[in-house]
Amino acid sequence: MKNLRIQFVSDALVEQVVNGRKTASVVALGEVDIKEDEYNDALVVGRYYDVYDSKLECRATIRIIGMELCRWDSIPERLWRGETNSSADEFRSDHQEYFGNPGGVFEFIAYYFELA
Repeated sequence: MKNLRIQFVSDALVEQVVNGRKTASVVALGEVDIKEDEYNDALVVGRYYDVYDSKLECRATIRIIGMELCRWDSIPERLWRGETNSSADEFRSDHQEYFGNPGGVFEFIAYYFELA
């Protein structure tokens, strides 16, 4: 089976994936099952994804090993650590703009992965 594709919003995040430090990310609730473009396929647990940088070069391969529904007011430790944050508050600070300044009941999807 052919690997799917994924990009992260910056090459710094891609480097964290390549180095094995970043093991989690997030997506808006309504976007988890949508193919965004040629380099961003829908997210599926158990599938392998080639990770592309901003130059469209494949830098790593990951496998999504889990997903969970999360709330802005209750960030799981597994998520903020996987995002390389030191606390849930730091995670919220880092993602405030990404999610458009969400409130406490805002829900989103966390996905977890490992280097293949």
